[in-house]
Amino acid sequence: MRIAIIALTKNASKLANEIGTKLKGDVYVKEKYTTPEGYAIEGDFIDFVHKIFRKYQGLVFVMATGIVVRAIAGVVKDKFTDPAVVVVDEKGKFAISLLSGHVGGANRLALKVASIIGAQPVITTATDVEGVISLDVIAKDYGYQIENKEDLKKVSAAFVNGENVRFILDEDAKKIPMLKDYVKNRDDRQVDAFVYITDKEIKKPLGKPYVILRPKNIVIGLGCKKGIAFEDLFLFVSETFKKLNLSLKSIKSIATIDIKKEEKGIQQLAKFLKVPLVFYTKEDLKKVEDKFPISDFVFHTVGVGSVARPSAYLASSGGKEIAYLKKNGMTLAIYKKEGLTWDGLKSWE
Repeated sequence: MRIAIIALTKNASKLANEIGTKLKGDVYVKEKYTTPEGYAIEGDFIDFVHKIFRKYQGLVFVMATGIVVRAIAGVVKDKFTDPAVVVVDEKGKFAISLLSGHVGGANRLALKVASIIGAQPVITTATDVEGVISLDVIAKDYGYQIENKEDLKKVSAAFVNGENVRFILDEDAKKIPMLKDYVKNRDDRQVDAFVYITDKEIKKPLGKPYVILRPKNIVIGLGCKKGIAFEDLFLFVSETFKKLNLSLKSIKSIATIDIKKEEKGIQQLAKFLKVPLVFYTKEDLKKVEDKFPISDFVFHTVGVGSVARPSAYLASSGGKEIAYLKKNGMTLAIYKKEGLTWDGLKSWE
C-alpha cells in the first residue's frame, strides 16, 4: 500500500516525518524542511497534489482541512477509484477521514494514524456512526466485486434507517463475522432491500433495491489445440458456466501451460473476461499430475499428461473441482477456491 504524507509548515513537517516513519510512506514537505529520506514539494501546491493524487492509495495531509479540500477538488472522481484521504491538524489532535472512507480505506487509515500520534480519529460515515455494517468494507476486505452499484446507496440507507435487509449468501460468506447478526430468514414481502454474496447467477428481485457482492473464487484451467479461436473458447466456457448456474464475473484467473502463452484465443478470452492469465511450466504441472488421469496424446504433445486440471488445481491453491469437460479440441477444468480471504487491515500494516 503506497501512502504519501504531505505537510507545508515546520511543525507539520515534523509530525509528517513521524507518521511517515511508522507507515513507511513517502513524506513530502517544503524544500527547507526536507530530510534525506523525504521529498520536496515543488511548484504550485494544487498542481503538486493533482500530480501525485492517483499515484498513491492513501494520502495523509498535515494541515487545515480547507486547504486539502481546495487542493483535491479538481481531481476527485468517485469512491470506487479515489484514494484514501486523511487530514491531521498540526498539533496532532485529530485524524480526520476526509475522502473514500470505506472503499479507499480512509477510515482505517485515520484510525492507524491516530494510533501512531495519539490523536482522536474522526469518522463521519453513516454506517460507522450508526454502528451498522458497510457493504463497501465487506467488499474491500474479502475481495468481492460489487454489482449493481446504482443501488448501493439505497441498500446502505436501508441499513442506516433500520429497514429489513435480506442476505442471501453462499456457505463461505456465512462465515463472515460481521454478518452473523444479519443472516436471518424473513418473508420476502417484508424485505426492503437485498444483499447477495454468491458466485451463482441470480434472479433479480423486482421493485426492490439490491446489491450483489461477487467473490473472485473460481479458476478455470484450459487446454486446447493450436490456433483455437476465441469464439470457440468463449462459447465453451460461457455455456458451461450457464449450465452450472455460475457467474463469469466470479472468475479469478485463467490457468494453462506456458507453451500456450502466444495463443491468441486464450489471450482474447482473458482480456474479454478481464482476468489475468497464469502460466505453469510442464515441471510445475508434473508435480501434481499424479492426482489426475493421464492422456497419452497430451503427454506426447506437450510433455505432461494433463494440462487443464493441474493448472486449475495449482492456480486455486488446491481448490475443489467443480467440472471437467472436453469439446472439439478444448479441455476445461473449473476449480473453486474455498474459504474466505482477508486483506482489510493488513493493507495498512
